[in-house]
Amino acid sequence: MLAGSFYDKYGNFDNTKFIQLLKKAQKAQFKEDFKATWATKKQVILFASVNKKELWQMLNKFSIFINSGIDIKWALWILSKQIKNPLLKRIVVEMRMNIDHGISIHDTMIAYPKAFDPLTVALIEVWEKTGQLWNILAELDRNLLESIELKWKVKWAMIYPMILLGLTICMVVFMMIFIVPRITESFAKTGSELPGITQFVVSVSNFLTQDWWKLLLILFWVFFAMKAINMTYAWKTLFATIFTRLPVFWYIVRQSNIIYFIKSFTILIDAWVLLLEAMKTSSKVVPNLLYKKELIRIKNEVEVWLTISKSLGLNLDYETSIYLNKLFSEEFAYVVSTWEETWSLSESLKKIWLNYNSELKRYIWNLSSMMEPIIIVIVGMLVGTIVIAIMLPFFELWKVAKKL
Repeated sequence: MLAGSFYDKYGNFDNTKFIQLLKKAQKAQFKEDFKATWATKKQVILFASVNKKELWQMLNKFSIFINSGIDIKWALWILSKQIKNPLLKRIVVEMRMNIDHGISIHDTMIAYPKAFDPLTVALIEVWEKTGQLWNILAELDRNLLESIELKWKVKWAMIYPMILLGLTICMVVFMMIFIVPRITESFAKTGSELPGITQFVVSVSNFLTQDWWKLLLILFWVFFAMKAINMTYAWKTLFATIFTRLPVFWYIVRQSNIIYFIKSFTILIDAWVLLLEAMKTSSKVVPNLLYKKELIRIKNEVEVWLTISKSLGLNLDYETSIYLNKLFSEEFAYVVSTWEETWSLSESLKKIWLNYNSELKRYIWNLSSMMEPIIIVIVGMLVGTIVIAIMLPFFELWKVAKKL
């Protein structure tokens, strides 16, 4: 349409046609957004979730696009074409559409708390307020990668013994179902009385072969009972307390929670987030409920002008101090106290984070090495018990044959 058509015959500007063009453009944009929304929502997403690795890959690509000078909307459009996870694809499309309607990216992320952790949301909000996109995305990239590595190591330390025990149980169950019944059939024909340990093994074997459905029913109800119990706050607190006091594994739980806190807290402080807001966000990052409660308590006490070190339980006003905090070490409290004197918190905490991280890796490696011989001994004891139970009746039959 020519520019002259916007003027009437008297040369005055007539905005009627201009408004009509604007409405047509808005309708076209609305149709395009509707088609894009329908294309993502027509897929039924029931059990889709976003893990840390997929989130890291998405933010890593987003960082590369932005650092290459690509516009944010165009970068999100490219991401939506490359992401395979249906839920994450929908979120990215929604981010791109919401930008056109004045809704920020971090506001979109808040609507998906299971996909984006509080630290990621907080750093994206800092970027949108300060414009430091490159630094924020680079920090998020490093943090997520370190978080994935730490989470994998902690999970492996907890799951590795379970895998070995599971394989042992499977082997024992196989022997009970397929080997023990065939051997005991011959003993039953003789009519001789079986030894106590052999009778016990036979009883277990009969239960697994005949009443196995009862075991499945019990496991089914236990699973759902644990799920229902875990939904209550009191039981969540109890489980969190148990995990911090588990023999051998308590060190992993406590050390990993402190590492999560230090890393998230230093990132937020370096991004010029206010101290109280940084503590509040960091309390949401740590996985253990006891540490969440402790950090919220410290944050509330700092809010009424108590120092962090004193809130942790460190009091240097006396010659002999008694430190009572069981969740954070006294060394950590002294580092915080030093910062309060020198105002070098970020650098001090980074040093203690490196120390704690290396100690945790060393502990996990030693634990994995130590668990292997222990599991081998357990396997030997279980298999040996079954073998002894099977062989004892043979000795009894030999004694009977000798008397004859």
